[in-house]
Formats: sequence, C-alpha cells, structure tokens
Amino acid sequence: MSAIMSEIISAIMAFVVWFMNFFGINNYTNGLDDIDYSAVKNINFSSELVLDDVHSDSYIILQGGCTDGKYAYYCSLNTLTNLCSISKYEIATWKEVARRDGMPVDHGNDITYNRDKDCLVVCHNTPRRTYVSYVNKNTLKIIETFEIPLKIFSITYDSIKDRYCVGIAHTFDFAILDKDFNVVKKFKGVVPESTAKQGMDSDNKYIYFLLSFPNAISVYDWDGNHKGIFKMNDDAKKYESENIFHINDDLYIGYNSGYGKVYKTTIEALYE
Repeated sequence: MSAIMSEIISAIMAFVVWFMNFFGINNYTNGLDDIDYSAVKNINFSSELVLDDVHSDSYIILQGGCTDGKYAYYCSLNTLTNLCSISKYEIATWKEVARRDGMPVDHGNDITYNRDKDCLVVCHNTPRRTYVSYVNKNTLKIIETFEIPLKIFSITYDSIKDRYCVGIAHTFDFAILDKDFNVVKKFKGVVPESTAKQGMDSDNKYIYFLLSFPNAISVYDWDGNHKGIFKMNDDAKKYESENIFHINDDLYIGYNSGYGKVYKTTIEALYE
C-alpha cells in the first residue's frame, strides 16, 4: 500500500470517529471488560462456526465448557446412562486431543478452569446439584468429588482474587464463594425473558450468565449490580446455547444442536 493511500485511509477513519463522536455514538468491537454495559443501547453479535461436532457415540448432548487459554474442554451427556464424556480440543486447530467417557459428573452442566490448582472444576447439577468435581486437565480423570453448601447450576472462577461465582439452582440468583467454596455473599438476580439458565463466564470486572429460549447474556459486576440482558442475534440463535468462555476479546459459545457445535463470537456495542 502506498503512503498516499495509507494517509487517505487514515483520514477516512479519523472522519468516521469524529462523526460518531459528534453525534454521541461510540462503537466498541470486542473489549469485553472495557464495555460500559449499563450505558449500552444495543449489542450486535457476530459468530463463526469453529467446531461442528463435539459428540462421541451416545454422548450427544453438549453441556458445560471452559478453557485454560490453550485448550477447550467440554462435557457431553449420555442421556441413557446419565454419564458424561469430557473432551479436550486444541483451540488453535480445533482438533480433539483427548476424551474420556463414562464420567460420573451427572449432567456436567458447567465447567471452569482453576488456574491456581491447574485443574477443571465441574458443576454436576441434575440430580446432585450440590456436587462439584476437580478433574485433571491432562488425563481428564476425576481428582476429587465433594459437596458444597449450595445447590448450583453454573460456576466460574476468578483467578485474580481466588474465588468463585455460582448460579443458584432453581433461581436466577447467584453467590460469591471463596476458594474453599464457603459462601461469601449472595445476590438477587434479575428474572429475564429467557426461560433456561445455562453456563457462565467472568473476567476481572464482569460476570456473564448465558441464557436460552431466547439466547441471551445477562451481565453483572462482581458487586452484584445488574448491567443488562443482551439478546443474541447472530447466526447461531437457532440453536440452544449451553456454555460460554472467552479468550482475550472473543467469546466461544457452545450450542446443543442435536450434536454440539461451537461458535467464535465477537460483539459490537452501540452507545448513544
């Protein structure tokens, strides 16, 4: 590209930014924790299919999912046995690198990665809603299964403050737990239009609850303040959303489509 063309493109981009700022409009693409969700007018979601089929044999119903930054991990349910498989994919190629079937983690409704313990933490949910399992991320074998003081449907880990946030079963409420799963504080959640509660994710500033029917993301800060519910309007909206995690500024959302599918999702926030 010539120097003159570069200057022309830079001038056009500068004019677009000036024009939007003049009319009080500000666009942010990605930058999840930089978004001021309380001031957002609308969020547009754009998705790209990255993994077409997560299932194996009779383990067909996609449930929880998480990442350690390099690999993605998914629970898939066998409804005949109520056991799960846990699969591991290299995100750079989306090739499966490991899988273990017959895992007694009930529905495996959500997974998070505990960086300090360097292991997966699986939220069982139905029917043993108070059960959680530590799982070795390399062998995919269960390290320990134990009960916690709450019935939960989802879980996310904050590595900065070494704590968890969990969704409380049968409600849209949630709680902050310490590293040993002691309850620190409970919060009253906002009841959405969506009827199904799914997985969750978090970063340093926000907590993201994934919802289905219709697919949406409900956002809170770590002090329990609700920042909004944003209906997903991307190409994957026809599927049932199941799990969510992010790497840098991209969301990765797993869907139940008969077999599991994973979409890489970017968001654009519109302010006025």
